Amino acid sequence: MTRLSLRILLQGVGDSVVRECVARWCGQAPSEGRPPLGPVAAAMENEQAVQQRLMALPRKLQDVLEAFFGDGGAVRTVQALFGDVGRHFKSRFELEAALAALHREAFAWVVKDKRWTSFDSPCWAVPSELVECVRQSRQKRQRQLQDTLTLQGFLDLRFFRERSENGHVAGKNGEAKAAEQKAADHARKIYKLYTMESSMAQRLQKLPAAVRELVQCALHKHGGVAAWDELLRETEMAEPPDQALVGKCLEEAMLGTATNLDLARYGIQPADAAVVVFHEVALYAIRRRGEEHRPTIGEELCCGGDLATNIGRFLRELQASKVLFTAEGDLFKASQKRIAGLLLPVPGGFLAAEQNLELVYRFCLQRRLIDRRGERSLRPTPQGQEFDRAPLADQVKMLLAHFVEDRTLPGEPFHHTRMRRVLLRLLRRAEPMLWQDVTVLPFLARNAYLAQMEAKPTEEFFAARLQGGGYTPSESLQQMCWNLLIWIKKRLFPLGLVDIGMHQGRVSALRLSRLGAELLDAEPAGKVGGTRCSVIVQPDFEILVFPGDDVHDVVHLFDRFAQRTKSDHVHQFKLEQKSVRRGLADGLSGTQIVQELTDRARVPIPQNVLYSLEEWTREPAP
Repeated sequence: MTRLSLRILLQGVGDSVVRECVARWCGQAPSEGRPPLGPVAAAMENEQAVQQRLMALPRKLQDVLEAFFGDGGAVRTVQALFGDVGRHFKSRFELEAALAALHREAFAWVVKDKRWTSFDSPCWAVPSELVECVRQSRQKRQRQLQDTLTLQGFLDLRFFRERSENGHVAGKNGEAKAAEQKAADHARKIYKLYTMESSMAQRLQKLPAAVRELVQCALHKHGGVAAWDELLRETEMAEPPDQALVGKCLEEAMLGTATNLDLARYGIQPADAAVVVFHEVALYAIRRRGEEHRPTIGEELCCGGDLATNIGRFLRELQASKVLFTAEGDLFKASQKRIAGLLLPVPGGFLAAEQNLELVYRFCLQRRLIDRRGERSLRPTPQGQEFDRAPLADQVKMLLAHFVEDRTLPGEPFHHTRMRRVLLRLLRRAEPMLWQDVTVLPFLARNAYLAQMEAKPTEEFFAARLQGGGYTPSESLQQMCWNLLIWIKKRLFPLGLVDIGMHQGRVSALRLSRLGAELLDAEPAGKVGGTRCSVIVQPDFEILVFPGDDVHDVVHLFDRFAQRTKSDHVHQFKLEQKSVRRGLADGLSGTQIVQELTDRARVPIPQNVLYSLEEWTREPAP
């Protein structure tokens, strides 16, 4: 990459030009004589001063400078610049006017070196001191989160990165390559040593008592990243340690740091003073606490495949009766109330009946399972009929893909769409049917997301909002976790992927359900526990469904030809002529219904039930 220093660019120019350059960068310049360029070069290497001056420039001038800061080089012809940034200008003359403005602001100069005088168009250049300062600042910003939040980044920045960069500058000879390889091997060994569980436990235990109390609070109540003021309020220590002391203790123990988290450019509320426990340490500490302190559970809530069943009920209701919608696209109140009463409720009240229906309705609309026809009525589409007859696993997978992209819940969609995918990966590695504290998954998902977040595209996404001046991030690091928990309670739980444990009216625990384990391929169904689902059919046409590995599929199937009366450890259904004929209209046959009941029956099916089923499936519907 071609670069020219400030001294070379200003060689041979008049004293007035040098004085103007000094005035722009240093604030004042002598009225006579030629001032030295050393202070200007130093100012161009000052990251804070450079950023302030760049932010003060109009957007078009910043766009021109971006071409000099890029990989194309800091010496560019006007013709090449117009090819790179011409989309921002009406003509080449406007671009040349922008270059002249940058010259007045002492950012760019015309190159007079003989090596560039033969070009067809004039050459402009930005001093190498300024270019290097901007590029290093941006590289540092891109790695800032990883260097602050992870032990690997902290070790790399503190011990290995500078050495590696110096070796790179020295040349790519054999000795330099060998030195780089040796440094890389050493870094891996050090990282492995510091992330051993026994090592992390000892280092946490050896912290001073006051510092250890703050760190425990940061881990258990904030997931390892906490604002300093909040920690002091929650611990209520008579004589809390100084923040600098906490940061020093954490860094010396390779456990974390105390720093300023500038997160506004990523669309997150900044934390001017924060205590950070490294992601690797927080992952170990949170999981260990979860294993040692199992949550107290007074009531277990389980949804199974009820949401998929509700969609089937909604589609069948649209097929059986005329359902109208308003000009705004909403269901009429009377239809809304009637259909909401047909849907299975969500245990625990996390979704009211109207919210449950709204969730089903919006999913069907967006996935084109229904369409709006004449007279403002709704009807299932061929895709809707295909969805209703698909296996439960396929239905849940489609619902899950829809919910990952859901933008109706609190939180910044850019972050939460990605955090939800991280949470699902963590959930896949969880042990099925094992309760864990409700905060574990949201904390770990947020930390893992921040540790691996790509800084540059994220910053570019929020740059347009921040430049307008009217945007202020409203979501804090703590709120990211709580909003993620809302998604779990209002989407994953109704979907049946997780079960919820309640204690004294509050959510205290989560666990990966049997359905979730099968869907996410977390464990084979046989390892989850239990046996094949079985049923008892009673003479009064009541069906009792006893739990087993495939209980969700069985309940989902029985909902198509029987009326569910109770959902608990043992599910209860009622066989009725109307419900059986509804199943026949939905594509089932009488032989299938009888065969499914017979194969799973613990005792022989009563003769009166078999006779009635044969009669109901033989007679034409009235």
